[in-house]
Amino acid sequence: MAENSAIEWTDATFNPWWGCAEVSPGCKNCYAKSFAARLLPHHTTLWEPNGERRFFGEEHWSAPLRWERKARKAGKRLRVFCASMADVFDNADDLPPVREMLWDLIRKTPNLDWLILTKRIGNVAKMVPFGTIWPPNVWLGISVVNQEEADRDIPKLLMQPARVRFLSCEPLLGPIRFVDRFDHLDWVIVGGESGHGARPMEREWADFIRAQCAVTETAFFMKQGSQANWPTFKDFDSFPSYLQVRQWPMTALQRDSKHG
Repeated sequence: MAENSAIEWTDATFNPWWGCAEVSPGCKNCYAKSFAARLLPHHTTLWEPNGERRFFGEEHWSAPLRWERKARKAGKRLRVFCASMADVFDNADDLPPVREMLWDLIRKTPNLDWLILTKRIGNVAKMVPFGTIWPPNVWLGISVVNQEEADRDIPKLLMQPARVRFLSCEPLLGPIRFVDRFDHLDWVIVGGESGHGARPMEREWADFIRAQCAVTETAFFMKQGSQANWPTFKDFDSFPSYLQVRQWPMTALQRDSKHG
């Protein structure tokens, strides 16, 4: 949990729990798993399919309520990434009650935009309580690292009636040509891999996505290069000029206001 998050595309992060099982090629060098291993070296079941997750107490859950009060007072919305150390739609048996706590928290914080990113888009319909009318402060995103995941999961994302839908192509592991109806997406984040064993990301792959976003008027956000083949992979000013693009999507409330 952190306010003033180091993640470039959010203001804060909130984790209802820590831990989830690997389900994607993008999980190979998971930063969350590496971070947890350093902090909790004896907590070895966090990343097993039905392993023991790390849960938190009342003080942890009260932080977004403080952010809500702060946002309301300032008249400014805050973006909250949920969850950087977990997957909200994980299958572990002990998660349903905690997930219900999260939905209740989201309802209580209408001035926070909750950015929920998942690798398990197939679980969403059976795990959310919103029906066909989602709260306007929920943004739903999926991790897409290659063409196979794009073809399989983007149509599933577009079936969900979230008011803002986005992709995180991080780590981007190959060129991606998006499936039909890509223009129904609101935002695409692109980033390369960092840390030990980072896999390369070619600039052409990122630019291909940027070009597709330009055609469909989809917001594009270039987060970082790959540590494997970009010497200054986090230095935005060193990116090629055509990749020095960081756009945010129009929120559901902004869109409603624009259209009256």
